[in-house]
Amino acid sequence: MVEKSFTREVDAFESYLANQKRYSAKTIKSYIELLRKLNLLLDSQFPELFSWVQVSGVSLRFIQRTLHYTKEGTSRSSSSIAHDLYALSSFFKFLIKEGKLDHNPIDEIKVPKVKRPLPKVLTLNEVLSLLDSNATTPKELRDNAIVHVLFASGLRVSEVVALELGDVDFSDRTIRVVGKGQKERVVPCSTTALEAIQNYLKVREAFAPKENYLFLNRFGEGLTTRAVEYAVNEIAKKAGLMLGVSPHKLRHSFATELVGNGADLRAVQEMLGHASLAATQVYTHVNLAKLKEIYQKAHPRAHRED
Repeated sequence: MVEKSFTREVDAFESYLANQKRYSAKTIKSYIELLRKLNLLLDSQFPELFSWVQVSGVSLRFIQRTLHYTKEGTSRSSSSIAHDLYALSSFFKFLIKEGKLDHNPIDEIKVPKVKRPLPKVLTLNEVLSLLDSNATTPKELRDNAIVHVLFASGLRVSEVVALELGDVDFSDRTIRVVGKGQKERVVPCSTTALEAIQNYLKVREAFAPKENYLFLNRFGEGLTTRAVEYAVNEIAKKAGLMLGVSPHKLRHSFATELVGNGADLRAVQEMLGHASLAATQVYTHVNLAKLKEIYQKAHPRAHRED
């Protein structure tokens, strides 16, 4: 009897994602939970299979049908299906890398097209009102510096909370960032943002530092992403802005302003830490959408006359 290796293959993939690809724990969990669920289904429906290497034809179509429906039998969204097929494709690519497969079975499946929603951004005036806070207390100075950094450098909120004291280079006007997959990049930082950081550093001792993180909470420890999201929302409320202003919306606004003012897409991709240019290209569509909106409002013949 041939020993089944479904589980061993998935365990090896989990180790690869964690130790070599350095994916986030959340991403790894979603990939592995999917594969383990499919392990059980394949084992029960196709007892003759003993390895993922043998998945093709009927068993592959079975997986495809499975991913299209929930346990209750309702249709799943195209984005959920596409996510699971992407995870499966990554797994098969790993098996190819390990020399166990010579092609990716997902190439035989039609992956549903997912229309990316355009990111929501703030207008430049809204951003400026957000940055124009009369910060005086240590907490206000800290939060003001965070908002400046988010818009000046386009960092993810997870990257902001991970910043350490030595990551800001005031003479070079740059910030060293450790992004997704532990990939390091250096991004420019505006003069006003650096001034906001310096003003905060003058009062940083008020937080009784216990850790080397740049931004600290009242216990002298690094901030959580939730705390930063709350701080940004509070500043937005004081500035009289709409609800729902988030660190990620500031990141989108940063990228949109750069692209709208003619910045090279490759440069913006590098600053944002995007793995592919496709993720950055969405900001060209944001600017096109804004231009169309302006045209519709301003052009005398934009609307058909009856």
